Amino acid sequence: MFVEVKARRNKKYGEAAEAMTFSKRRRIGAMALDYLAWTGRVDQRCRFDVVAIDGLGTAGQTIRIVTDAFMADGR
Repeated sequence: MFVEVKARRNKKYGEAAEAMTFSKRRRIGAMALDYLAWTGRVDQRCRFDVVAIDGLGTAGQTIRIVTDAFMADGR
């Protein structure tokens, strides 16, 4: 399992989960595949989760966990 954590103090630039663009998901998937190849576990199924924290450090802080958020190819 691989976990990407995104956090935002405010919504000036959007919500934390919105920071997981297609290109970022694709790059994370490529790094995960490289890691699995390096450790000899390419045939293992892996999961990509995202932890999105909005309002970081404020009274209104929210944490959302998205399991199976995307696939290794960024979809």
